Amino acid sequence: MIGKRLKYAQRYQEILTALLKNGLGFVVKDLGLLGFKRKAEADSTMYSKSIAERIRSVLEELGPTFVKLGQLASTRVDLIPENIIKELEKLQDHVAPIPFSDVEKIIEKELGQPANDLFLEVNDRPIASASIGQVHYGKLPTGQEVAIKVQRPNIEEKIDIDLQILSDLTNLMEEKLEWANNYRISEIVEEVSRSLRLELDYTVEAWNGEKIARQLKEHPNYIIPSIHWEYTTKRILTMDYISGTRLRDYAKNASEAEKKLVAKQFVECMFQQIFIDGFFHGDPHPGNLFVLPDKRMALIDFGMIGRLSPSMKNDLASVIIALKNRDINEVIFLFLKLGQTSEPIDNDQIYADIEVLIEMNMDIPLQQISLANLINNLMEISFKYRVRMPADLTILAKTLLTMEGILSHLDKDLSIIDMAQPFGEKLIRERLKPSKIMKETRNKLREIQTFLTQLMKSGSSITKDGKIHVEISVPEVKHLSKKLDRVTNQLSFSIILLAFSIMMVGLVVGASISNVKTFLWNFPVVEVGGVVATLMFLWLLFSILKHGKF
Repeated sequence: MIGKRLKYAQRYQEILTALLKNGLGFVVKDLGLLGFKRKAEADSTMYSKSIAERIRSVLEELGPTFVKLGQLASTRVDLIPENIIKELEKLQDHVAPIPFSDVEKIIEKELGQPANDLFLEVNDRPIASASIGQVHYGKLPTGQEVAIKVQRPNIEEKIDIDLQILSDLTNLMEEKLEWANNYRISEIVEEVSRSLRLELDYTVEAWNGEKIARQLKEHPNYIIPSIHWEYTTKRILTMDYISGTRLRDYAKNASEAEKKLVAKQFVECMFQQIFIDGFFHGDPHPGNLFVLPDKRMALIDFGMIGRLSPSMKNDLASVIIALKNRDINEVIFLFLKLGQTSEPIDNDQIYADIEVLIEMNMDIPLQQISLANLINNLMEISFKYRVRMPADLTILAKTLLTMEGILSHLDKDLSIIDMAQPFGEKLIRERLKPSKIMKETRNKLREIQTFLTQLMKSGSSITKDGKIHVEISVPEVKHLSKKLDRVTNQLSFSIILLAFSIMMVGLVVGASISNVKTFLWNFPVVEVGGVVATLMFLWLLFSILKHGKF
């Protein structure tokens, strides 16, 4: 415990010194922390740089934890100003490879045997090195070529200390600095810290890769390396070695026809994950993509993953179709539906800003519209009005931007919006299937039931606990209770009638667009539905007339 506290204090001093050295001493001063022994003064050249550039310089100097946090934070366009985002995107790992002797020690500690006994071969030179770990080529006793990812020694402890210090500092900053509170920096740090801790567990990455492999099993053109679980732990990840050409190199030498083919496969692969499966690779940069000799595409590195709920997938599909149809009001509605805000916003102003953004793209040919830039611009508007977007939506925006960058080197004429439309339409068709509608109806009715139950409990609590500052007699309570019961019953009945009507419309529409013939084709849905709805309506009308009012 004492050792950890000492490391904490030493690291705290290093962080404050780095802030001073890189021209961010005003932060230390405003926090009242200048009492710490100063080991460095600001480099005079730093004052000629922007605040965003100084932030990047500090993160790079402080090492792997801060570089990784900055890279993760660069996806939060809705929370961080654009100028800082652009600098965070430039962050690079400046880490030396760990000695092979350390790699061997980690393998033996994690897997219980020396590397020479477990593997037929392990190359002592890493084929890739990053802030958290590095990758070595190897062979299993079966002769299978594998990539062995090994975590840096003591990296988890170092990251834990850094994250604790960051949490303490950001909480202090929000207490003392208005701008820090406005940017909600503690929330940003908390969110990216959670993502970073997940990346420290290689079994999570292995599970992510296997899930995407299952999703793509019906698509033979996309390859995900198999995981070798008997050689995998929290700190060791062993998977099939991909013998192909990295996409960044392939784009330089392939013919135009070959590049167009790979571009189409790449987009289809990503949109299958995004719109159909709702679980997608969150960092598909050219270094994580390989083209095999037979032109199939392989994906690696599943440390960053995006997840989209069914409702988010449906909303995104609707956004794509609304963009295709230039439906400004629908885009605005969906944007506000996706976001969350804890403060009142000027609806008229935010509508005006989004409308201007959409209209700016109205006269541009559809093929030239950047879907990623459009979404990023929407994110910037959300930052302006402090509308918080789901983290996975910001990962999606970053993914789309990366995809468009790749396409610019493979096939500049390929339109992401055109490619996305069939996936969006497929989602809409799925949503209109009778089984989906009935399931959603049941869920909505359960929500209504829960709401009404809570409402009645609240009403009962108010009358029983005397929280209303009005004295009422017992007969009045009974009268109020009966009236609440009657209103609740009629409200429930009205909602059920509405839900039934929606379900009937959905059944008819779903049956009409479906290619699969079910019993609905031979069943008089409209007639029976009309009779049932009429009887329900007459009963409701009779109830209203009988009691004279709701």
